Amino acid sequence: MSTIYLKSAYGKPSPGIIEAVARGEAVIVEQNDLTREILSAHTGLITGQQLDQDAMLALKPALKAFLDRGGRWFFNGHMVRPLVDGMAQYRPIAEPKRADFDLAAVNPHPIYDGIDLKKLETNKGVAGFYGRGCNPLPEGAVAVNGLGAAKVPVDWVWARPRGGRIFSHSGNDLAGMGLEWGLAPELSARILAWANGGLCFDPWPANPARPEEMLPLSEPDAYGGHRTSTRSGRRIVAPSSGTYYNIRGLEGPLYTQAFDVICTPEQLGDVLRPDDILWVPCRTPAQRMIAQKDVVARHLEFGGTVVALGESRSDLWLPAVEFTETPTNWWWWLEPSADLGVRVTEAAASHPLMQGIGDKDATWHLHGWFVPPEGATILAHDGEGRPILYEDKVSTPGTMILSSLDPMFHHGSHFMPATTRFLDRFVPNLRAYAHV
Repeated sequence: MSTIYLKSAYGKPSPGIIEAVARGEAVIVEQNDLTREILSAHTGLITGQQLDQDAMLALKPALKAFLDRGGRWFFNGHMVRPLVDGMAQYRPIAEPKRADFDLAAVNPHPIYDGIDLKKLETNKGVAGFYGRGCNPLPEGAVAVNGLGAAKVPVDWVWARPRGGRIFSHSGNDLAGMGLEWGLAPELSARILAWANGGLCFDPWPANPARPEEMLPLSEPDAYGGHRTSTRSGRRIVAPSSGTYYNIRGLEGPLYTQAFDVICTPEQLGDVLRPDDILWVPCRTPAQRMIAQKDVVARHLEFGGTVVALGESRSDLWLPAVEFTETPTNWWWWLEPSADLGVRVTEAAASHPLMQGIGDKDATWHLHGWFVPPEGATILAHDGEGRPILYEDKVSTPGTMILSSLDPMFHHGSHFMPATTRFLDRFVPNLRAYAHV
């Protein structure tokens, strides 16, 4: 009996998890391979912010049984599909200011023993990575850490009445916090120890400290789920990987009307028509699209259009894409005379996809750059003149619109207003482009 590390993201797990596997303390399970039988054979579960919550919803009865048997689940991210009865949808802090991200203990928990929370509160001096709201406290749960004066319960532990415990951290993966202080490996080890039955509240607090009764939270969004359309003409088709940020970006009220079809990546072979525009949201786990590489290639050969945004590793599943990753500087705006150097090009001024989009609308941070083929149209470049957004109509009979920018992830995370400004223009522009 050990803990499942559910691998939803592309790439290798951390060295600490790999070492735990070697010691027999954990097993790595790909998200698509998780079954009721695998859950029933383990007593711990760790999930990250790229969790496919749609796939997990299909396993809701098995997850309940896992917890009823006394299982422990460490959950990172925003719960937008309530996967356990008694839990509610994530709610962000309404109109947050910097002070709303101050992090403080509410009820000290062993996972944080000896750790200065100020070293987790910011990343290179930038606040908001740790959390920007909360998965609301279930009845009987105990807040661990809180944000701002109201102590918004960004972290909590719930001992369910029917058995099992859930630790909720409603921000970027906790095991990735405190990087500049070298805290990530220790946090990862403590999370694993907790999931394997290690120290928690013992005894359970009889009269725990609580956040304020009235929390400064926004109302939850309404999400309409997947959809299909059989209408004639050009459609915009968006594969969702069930991540919280995919769900908010594609199904949330701001942009959902732009998408004719919302499906899983695995359904694309049955859905795509030659006239369609395939929009692959940023930070789609790359393995999901690599498995659809032939479907996408066929779509382009028939003259279709593909829009692939940042951190989805389009170079691994699209033809003729040459991409170089770069370290991300997310603190550039704190530096004197701050300027990330992103510029839209002269060609962008007359391009239908870029109407109304200026330099500031395309500036938040960078993940890498491309070497487009000769004849491609460069729409934006970084401070060194390297392309970060371009249109390629020369490599295939179809059209590829490629970017290293990741607006939907940040919009879906309620983080970085520039990304929402970009989408406020780019989504309607793409809709209009679809009907040119």
